[in-house]
Amino acid sequence: MPTSVTSPRHARPRRRRGLTTLALGSALATTVALAPADAASARPLGDTAQATTAAAAASPLFFGGAGDVTTLTKMSGQTVATHSYGNFQGGVPTGRMVTVNANGLPWRSVTAAAPGSALHNDMIRWAKTIKARGGTILVAFGHEPEVSAKIKQGTAAEYRAAYRKVVDLFRAQGVTNVKWVYQATAWSYRVKSTDRIAAVNWYPGDAYVDVIGGDAYNWYTCGEGRSRDVPLSTIASGVLSFAKAHGKKAALPEFAAHSTVNRSAWLSAGYSWMKSNSAYFVAAFYFNRPPTNASNNDCAWSLKTSSEYSSYKSIVADAWTTS
Repeated sequence: MPTSVTSPRHARPRRRRGLTTLALGSALATTVALAPADAASARPLGDTAQATTAAAAASPLFFGGAGDVTTLTKMSGQTVATHSYGNFQGGVPTGRMVTVNANGLPWRSVTAAAPGSALHNDMIRWAKTIKARGGTILVAFGHEPEVSAKIKQGTAAEYRAAYRKVVDLFRAQGVTNVKWVYQATAWSYRVKSTDRIAAVNWYPGDAYVDVIGGDAYNWYTCGEGRSRDVPLSTIASGVLSFAKAHGKKAALPEFAAHSTVNRSAWLSAGYSWMKSNSAYFVAAFYFNRPPTNASNNDCAWSLKTSSEYSSYKSIVADAWTTS
């Protein structure tokens, strides 16, 4: 969700068939490597020569939305992929992608959750529920951990430990249908590594992440915007570079543009850019709902006009996308 960061800023699944339910796809293929967040040998972002075959072949793009997906589906004439949010303490939502938090508990509380404790039991319940659903599900834990609103939850090292705890617990439960997404702000991939919010500082490591995710927003004249209409290819460029450097796939768990932008053209151009990098992108979800943070209450993310829906519908109808 767009939040202040104290800086401006594979098996092929079934295709859609009209307004059907979500068609969940393939099993997880895990890439295990050294966790660079704690390793002296972490790969630099520009070292694309290190990219592995994990990001070499194109996969279908899970394309859909977060928020009002019902309207997106209706206007598209086809079911689109859903990105849902929840907390370990609550129910497990359905969706092609699910982002889970722990009701704002400190990261160290997640790491310290002992067998038999309420939180540990909740995490096991989540793991078993997702395992039982089958099909490929993208899962992110503690999205945008670097933003200023989450400073009280702990340090980068504490977040990395908590993320790894969650992944290890799911694996111990025999969950094999999850692709783990590291979901940070797109801006965090573009700042210097010495910046507190830099994505590399919070990265849990290659052994724990399958997909590099960045929440990408074109603020333009709202929120943290500086009256600059920025193309998606620029906003999310760091996400793609990071994915290539680590031999991972890439995703946009959230992306949107303020209503004062020519969103029809912005959407079409952004999709063309993703498709030109189809060997890496595996998912993108338009943030089709009102703002969730006070810092951008004046932003209007939801699609409204016929031309915007027309562009969105064209993307959904393209052969590369799926739900």
